[in-house]
Amino acid sequence: MKKLIVPFIFALLFIVLVIMYAFTILAAPVTLFIKISLGILIGIIAITMVYVFVQRVKEFKEEEKDDISKY
Repeated sequence: MKKLIVPFIFALLFIVLVIMYAFTILAAPVTLFIKISLGILIGIIAITMVYVFVQRVKEFKEEEKDDISKY
């Protein structure tokens, strides 16, 4: 489980930064269309990061060896 700490922290930090960026964009004086477009794009990025993290967790559970030992 120690191997999952770094990917979890990275994923959490990335999602928090993306959400903070989204709030900054949504507070900017731009048109509603741009706000909606950027909100959807940022949402897709956050969802993708969660998906990648879940895949990484599955990969760690399936493999007993460290990734570096393959190379």
